[in-house]
Amino acid sequence: MRVDLPSGIHLNVHSAGAGEHTALLIHGWAVSGDIWSPVLNAWPADGPRLLAPDLRGTGWSSKPQSGYTLDAYAEDIVGLIDALGLRDLVLVGHSMGGTIAMKVALARPQQLRRLVLISPVPAAGVPFKDEDIAFFRSLGGSQAGAEQTLGMMMASRPSQAAFERGVLGMASVVSEAFFGGFDAWRTANFADQVGKITAPTLVLGGEREQPLNPEVLQAAVVAPIPGARFELLPGVSHYPQLECTEHLTARLRALIDGA
Repeated sequence: MRVDLPSGIHLNVHSAGAGEHTALLIHGWAVSGDIWSPVLNAWPADGPRLLAPDLRGTGWSSKPQSGYTLDAYAEDIVGLIDALGLRDLVLVGHSMGGTIAMKVALARPQQLRRLVLISPVPAAGVPFKDEDIAFFRSLGGSQAGAEQTLGMMMASRPSQAAFERGVLGMASVVSEAFFGGFDAWRTANFADQVGKITAPTLVLGGEREQPLNPEVLQAAVVAPIPGARFELLPGVSHYPQLECTEHLTARLRALIDGA
């Protein structure tokens, strides 16, 4: 589904389910909305409606030369929510998508029923040494870099077909989104605002995640959001969509149906 926004940007939206409730799934850095395909493919046809947009610069969405900032990403998602008239929404954000989701929760609190953050980048960003920044930037623009980016952030590899599909989805990410998105999430600086989030919030974190380990998420994401709770994903690192698809799918179904 293509959704045209008033800004002139259009977003491609993957979908599954046709139930009464709706969840919007926001993907993270260096991938497209197709990263949610294992969950979408496992989703029951009569389950809640899932919508997973390709962020600007990825998948089949608009690929402008600029605008790869957290504010621009959040404005696109707010525009999507308004364009589709979404209400009583469960907003799910993964990695950088979690950071974007926090901004959306601040901008559209009345539309949200629940906020679910999966291995989210904290609103204060993630500090990197210069050599680490250079390493991550070196991974852009090649299949080998895509494979390394995805592979090094998982505790266990999924099937080869699922891994290759994830890498293929990364090939749709333009360089402006790869490099701009990286700079956007590592330098996030709105930690002083997240205390105003009113949506009931659940943070899911992988037991084997680094550097966003459970202790970091508890201190940097859970504690600053009023009433937020934390839930551990055993044996998992950064990509539960691929590492524990069945568990994540069932957990999301319960959260959305019971929101």
